[in-house]
Amino acid sequence: MISKEEVEQLAALARLEVTPAEVEGLQKDISNILGYVGQVAAVSLQGNALTPGLSKASSLMQPYNVLRPDVPRAVGDTMAGKEAELVAAFPKHEGMFNIVRKIIQKDE
Repeated sequence: MISKEEVEQLAALARLEVTPAEVEGLQKDISNILGYVGQVAAVSLQGNALTPGLSKASSLMQPYNVLRPDVPRAVGDTMAGKEAELVAAFPKHEGMFNIVRKIIQKDE
């Protein structure tokens, strides 16, 4: 179990003021979290069915592109040539950009 002194050190590093009761609760919570991390670390990650010979961890770290290729619209595409109509139909626009209302605001 993590010691009270270690919890107090962590609180000081995080610039948190904690009461003695909170230290005891955090001591239990942090110990539980570290126990779960230890269980996860103990799991063997060998034998990925998708890429034989590679571990699951190494195959998850392989870079891959999840975006579609950036190519011009084909002639038969339903949106081909309709960008101007879409902008014109939008309530507010500035040039070829559609203006939308702000949905995220900074609370003051």
